[in-house]
Amino acid sequence: MDGDGDPESVGQPEEVSPEEACAEEACAEGDRPGEEEEEEQEELEEAAYLAELPEALLLRVLAQLPAAELVQACRLVCLRWKELVDGAPLWLLKCQQEGLVPEGCGEEEERDHWQRFYFLSKRRRNLLRNPCGEEDLEGWCDVEHGGDGWRVEEIPGDSGVEFPQDDSVRKYFASSFEWCRKAQVVDLQAEGYWEELLDTTQPAIVAKDWYSGRSDAGCLYELSVKLLSEHEDVLAEFNTGQVPVSPDSEEGGWTEISHTFTDYGPGVRFVRFEHGGQDAVYWKGWFGARVTNSSVWVEP
Repeated sequence: MDGDGDPESVGQPEEVSPEEACAEEACAEGDRPGEEEEEEQEELEEAAYLAELPEALLLRVLAQLPAAELVQACRLVCLRWKELVDGAPLWLLKCQQEGLVPEGCGEEEERDHWQRFYFLSKRRRNLLRNPCGEEDLEGWCDVEHGGDGWRVEEIPGDSGVEFPQDDSVRKYFASSFEWCRKAQVVDLQAEGYWEELLDTTQPAIVAKDWYSGRSDAGCLYELSVKLLSEHEDVLAEFNTGQVPVSPDSEEGGWTEISHTFTDYGPGVRFVRFEHGGQDAVYWKGWFGARVTNSSVWVEP
């Protein structure tokens, strides 16, 4: 049988001598420096082109990049780029482009550190989970069920009123004839706020809550907010004490309570938010204070 029909010869590669193999490797290696030199030359030309751009135009180019790339990569390119990334104009431009400030806002107006303002604004959100009871008691800890315990009800509920301002708030937590309490602990570092920011800048930390009584029974409400250290030492605290809510109160309906922590010193790592209520007539059921739309914010 000829070579085409020999099973042993089909698909067998030709043998290459060690000398030929070495020559091929040398040729391949000889091609790489040329390719690398071309790439390096292209990068140098691109860098030279960007270096010649007027500052205003270069700022607009940089402002199109993600913030993380600017801080982690672009500021390492050269001294000029570092100064641009660390400067206020770039971050003011990004704030304007992303609608965080009005277009006409100037660098000297209101903010002295636009980079910090940008990052805080992008992180701004309610740090409490399930503030309106949409997921029953999910996310809340140290739950104290006095009397008949907490119950989630639909707004307005019996002898109640509609929630003002925000149509998305549809539920509330109702307390009973003995104290009902619940809490959340916010880990600020886990939420993206780094040590240097918390210790040096000390951005404002705002806690808010809404409470209401019923038109047929008086009740009591209480809010406690604590700023805690890494070891859960109390560094700052706000407490309303027990607030009586009369059924014939002139305010009626829902009341917002708010407190802003500023200049609280270094070391804050956690925020503990705790609120509670009970009725003032000791009736079985859920005639105590109602709470909803609780929030903790770190403001830019």
